[in-house]
Amino acid sequence: MVAQQKSTTPSITVVGSGPVGASQALLLARAGLRVTLVERKGAPTKHPAAHILNGRAMEIWETIDPDLPRRITRAGCPIGTMPDVSWRHSLLGRTFGSVRIYDHPNMRERAQSQSHWETVHLGQHVLEPMLWEMVRAEPLIDFRTGASCTQVSQSESKVLAMVDRNGATTAIESDYLISAEGAASRIRDALGIAMDGPVLAEMSSVFFNCTLPDGAELPSSVLTWIINEDIIGPVIHHGDGDYILMTNYLPAFQPVGEMDDDWWRPRIEAAIGAAAEVTIKSRGVWTMTSQIAERYRQGRIFLIGDAAHRFPPTGGYGLNTGVGDAHNLAWKLATVLIDGVSPDLLDSYEVERQPVARLAAQQSVDNFYKMDLVTRHIGIDGNGPMRLEEALQKAPMAWLPHRFRKGMARRAIASKIRNAARKLDPSSANYADLVRRVGEDIDKQAAHFMARGVEFGFTYDEGIVLPERSPKPIRGDGIREYEPSTWPGGRLPLAGLQGGAAGSTTLDVLASRALSLLTLPEHAARWEKLVSGTTLFGLPIEVVPCNLEAAGQWQTTFDLEPGGAVIVRPDGHVVWRTRGGDAAAEWQTLSSQAGFQHIRPAITA
Repeated sequence: MVAQQKSTTPSITVVGSGPVGASQALLLARAGLRVTLVERKGAPTKHPAAHILNGRAMEIWETIDPDLPRRITRAGCPIGTMPDVSWRHSLLGRTFGSVRIYDHPNMRERAQSQSHWETVHLGQHVLEPMLWEMVRAEPLIDFRTGASCTQVSQSESKVLAMVDRNGATTAIESDYLISAEGAASRIRDALGIAMDGPVLAEMSSVFFNCTLPDGAELPSSVLTWIINEDIIGPVIHHGDGDYILMTNYLPAFQPVGEMDDDWWRPRIEAAIGAAAEVTIKSRGVWTMTSQIAERYRQGRIFLIGDAAHRFPPTGGYGLNTGVGDAHNLAWKLATVLIDGVSPDLLDSYEVERQPVARLAAQQSVDNFYKMDLVTRHIGIDGNGPMRLEEALQKAPMAWLPHRFRKGMARRAIASKIRNAARKLDPSSANYADLVRRVGEDIDKQAAHFMARGVEFGFTYDEGIVLPERSPKPIRGDGIREYEPSTWPGGRLPLAGLQGGAAGSTTLDVLASRALSLLTLPEHAARWEKLVSGTTLFGLPIEVVPCNLEAAGQWQTTFDLEPGGAVIVRPDGHVVWRTRGGDAAAEWQTLSSQAGFQHIRPAITA
């Protein structure tokens, strides 16, 4: 018998409670919506998985609870305290080169002036329990672990999710449903939504703890690329002796069951560079792809996070982009369900977030292939293992028995790794010149590990925004560094305010379910009169006087004259600005033209 849970007040069902799904549930609950959070696992993940938590995601988590990013920072390592990424023979062995994460003068100081929060290195296995604890404490969230969403259906007004738990099936009715199930989203597949993009590599990983020999000095790197005769791949240090080691594998010829603890132990020892006491905690395999869902919405069902996009880990954008998805969607659902704003507002979700995913995907793929600049000198490239596997599965090789091809694959991989490592042997004739050339190409990897223009500088060109024709302000190439600006579609610059709560900033005073018009205090009354009783994109406008702490910042950082104003959404993105001049005339022109016609409708068929 199927029990049915009906919704009497606005509610959302979120399927999947990884960091993105848990963040989505918390953001919705903080906005005043009831949430049913459905999770197949019975406990948080124990494998580190994602580990780069960028400053923009930290700002979003701050809107859930001001103490959350502080807890994350205390538990992890701010990226500035782990200053470089290195390429080494082993953790305890010789170094081939390194790249500094903050490699420009005053880059870290500028970053700290642009956001309260720095990128933090913290594994998902530590982050996820924090979020689950908050979810369980939130009265508006019904958190169901060990539960599987087996089917969804929808009408013009509701979504029905069939959820199996402990042998019983419950039908959960809600206004909207959000799939945060990850890359293998069953709901996305059931809706027939395709993922477009290539498979780049097949990866295996091991999570282990080790006690290093007495006197052994670890590198300060957040990540170390290991190249030796037994293993090529990255090692990520998670603190307290915990590490993740990753390498390529061939699914057709290396069954997961064969990559057991005994398979990993000699490779772990080779990566460390010395005998050590090792405890293996978990193992995993995963497919590295760059894929984006053809659409993010079907009717009342939305996709967020890895259900909507999958990136290579080269840049750390996956989890962070997913948290941005959740932030974008939460305030829009709240204004529709609580304030009665037109559901057309929700059409802007895909319009805005899909291009952000494309930007992150492109940067991740660029980073992936740019790594080949380093390893090309020793005959290694990122697509090599996949090419080998494909060759062994095509005629004439495919005519050979599988066991023969499996042995060929094993020998080919071992030979490739051994030959590559030998080129970096100090006794080789060209060692000094080779290390010099490798080092020069390592220097070109900086954007892989710090790209604030992607992290903070992305903009919405369509959706809930009124673009202007002026060029977008950027610093450098717009990738490595971020230029704060009130250019429409971008994130509102951070600036300290006087007269409010201690430490309050422009990002702290934004309305949660309305548009905020920021202007200097002496012009607030004038703007109140201009916007009184009007809406933009169906949203009310609240005037917020801003008495900035730093003199002249209104003109410099905000690029506005004293009489100017900027209209900002609840998620901190700029809708429109007027620098000054005849503000009344500009507002009259704007108010006569603006509306939902500025949103390209999302495909819902």
